[in-house]
Amino acid sequence: MANSVGLLVAGNEILDGVVLDTNSQWVINRLKALSFDVKEEMTVRDDIAEISKAIHRIAEDGCGIIIPRGGLGPTHDDMTLKGVAEAFSLPMELNEEALAIVTRQYAGLHSRGIIESGEITEPRRKMAVFPRGARPLDNRVGGAPGVLLESGGIMIISLPGVPTELYWIFDNQVLLLLESRVEGVFAEKIINLPLRDESTLAPIIDEVMRRSPGVYIKSMVRPYGESGIRLWISARGDSKPEVEGRVSVAADLLEELTRKRLPRG
Repeated sequence: MANSVGLLVAGNEILDGVVLDTNSQWVINRLKALSFDVKEEMTVRDDIAEISKAIHRIAEDGCGIIIPRGGLGPTHDDMTLKGVAEAFSLPMELNEEALAIVTRQYAGLHSRGIIESGEITEPRRKMAVFPRGARPLDNRVGGAPGVLLESGGIMIISLPGVPTELYWIFDNQVLLLLESRVEGVFAEKIINLPLRDESTLAPIIDEVMRRSPGVYIKSMVRPYGESGIRLWISARGDSKPEVEGRVSVAADLLEELTRKRLPRG
């Protein structure tokens, strides 16, 4: 499905609990606003075979867009692009356009006194070695370009794991790519119900979803004894007023049925 997205995070530091992955929520919220369906997310170690295997799995699950994050830098453990290349049986080769971006960025960092040298060393050159057929996505914040590869109808968008670089590339490069694939619109609303036990709310959620075709409702509970349950209501469709209307009707129905059937917590 062209509108289904699979996310892939590569990083030992994530799986070892050294770094908290806050990028996923940011990316998902950006995609959600464009009405993309994030079908799954996987986190793997910095290992070429594991990255390749994860990409195959996501592609086989029907995702038309795959977004790997992390592992684009200059060090030995930055293996994401090699994993992408292996997944599609592509050789790695120097991309001159990417090398120009890397050269510009390091020259700029040096001129501003941020780094001691702007020389393009082998580790820096490594960030411009791409799977054959890929092209760079400009990075004006850090050194490593993002990487776009299209193969077999799948768009693979590899992005740095450094948050500031990820955000800049996504907002300034990736959005333009994704807008051509946007299908329909998305709407959501979060409401709070004064309840303490999710199990008593379950039949009401089921009834509202039956009476509100195309609306998805997810409860976000607090620990037992704490007052209040948040409900996330969302829908997709072709018209923004229509989708927003369905979400609003479902929210009103949830509150109405809760008042009628359940004691306040």
